[in-house]
Amino acid sequence: METTMLIVDDAEINREILKLLFAEKYAVLEAESGEEGLAVMESCRGNIDVILLDLLMPGLSGFDVLEKRKELDYLKDVPVVVITSSTAMEDQVRAFELGANDYVTKPFVPEIVISRVDNVLASHRRFLSVEMEAQKLKVKSELDLMTGLYNKTTSELLIHENLKSNLIRQSVMFIIDIDNFKSVNDISGHLAGDHVIKIIADLISSHFRKTDIVGRIGGDEFVVLMVDVPSMDIVYRKANELIQIMRYKPNLTIPENVTLSIGIAGNGGQETSYAELFEKADQALYRAKEDGKACYREYGVEVVKVVDDNRPVILLISRNRSVCSVIHATIPPEVRVVEALTLNDLDKIHQMDIDRIAMIYADASEYVEDAPAFWDTLKKHEWIQFDKILAVCEEGRMSQYKTALEYGVADILAEPLDSAAVKRRTIRQLQGTGI
Repeated sequence: METTMLIVDDAEINREILKLLFAEKYAVLEAESGEEGLAVMESCRGNIDVILLDLLMPGLSGFDVLEKRKELDYLKDVPVVVITSSTAMEDQVRAFELGANDYVTKPFVPEIVISRVDNVLASHRRFLSVEMEAQKLKVKSELDLMTGLYNKTTSELLIHENLKSNLIRQSVMFIIDIDNFKSVNDISGHLAGDHVIKIIADLISSHFRKTDIVGRIGGDEFVVLMVDVPSMDIVYRKANELIQIMRYKPNLTIPENVTLSIGIAGNGGQETSYAELFEKADQALYRAKEDGKACYREYGVEVVKVVDDNRPVILLISRNRSVCSVIHATIPPEVRVVEALTLNDLDKIHQMDIDRIAMIYADASEYVEDAPAFWDTLKKHEWIQFDKILAVCEEGRMSQYKTALEYGVADILAEPLDSAAVKRRTIRQLQGTGI
């Protein structure tokens, strides 16, 4: 990729000389004032590699431009070489204090200018390379390489810090264990076991918020800290959703006997440590295992709280996990979601769920040319009411929009989904049902 240089100087002759010096190696942009220079930087954000800046200009001076640069994220890392007629020591000191990378005085010697600019760029690139490698190593040291979740050490550290900094907020820890995982490794081998772990890690991660902490702390064990939890009902629903998905495994390519057991413990808005909360959640997990697996238990609660299955149902028909994740994150708590990750899963929907369906998300975005077949399959299920459907179509693919409208859907959402739009449309549709 061609290297781009911006020359900011009010003297046209200086700009022309510099352009001649660098035209063979750089794509050269120019500005005749500080104001114009900032405008060019704004319009080309991310695409300028080096700036040659005069200090003494009418209007915004080079010093003013350097001051502005410190405030703008997209300019902070762009190297600046000051080229000016000022030889005053205080000007040099001030320029360097404001972040200039080098300082060349006029009248300039062409070889010196070229050498200084090349050196500044080479040094900057070395720095970026080192910084990038350091970031990769940092990320690598924090993550579990198989799943991309936080590893045990990082999970413990982040949860410990969160519990100490959010003393008056309710936080809840989940310890999630894969049931019968040893049999997968024994019967199908470790590659199959690794596959199961990755699938379940993705499932767990997609069911929690970005602000929650999700980590893998052992071979088949995961930890989650839900932070700033407004109601324990949300916690119970999360646990129940995970257990039900793993119980019925819609579109999950994992063995039938693999389920999840979950232990839950909250801090009650009181000060606690990672070790204390983990011990409580671990005891609750032990009870879940004793009670037959594929269930959750809460520390200190003898009677298990059951999710209110009498709530109205939103049916979600999608094989796209990002679509499912956005919808789960935006639906109101007054309804529950029943997922059909494939069209075949529609046959598994229970009659009680069918009777309570208030609305349907039908995701045709990944079917491309087969979208009519998708809608035809839905139509074969006589209990599906198309005036309750919010269709999800690939953004810009007008044929999908046209087909969905021809089948009489209530509304259309564009994939990739905008969570705010999903929330607005969902509430509007539900209001029409009286919820």
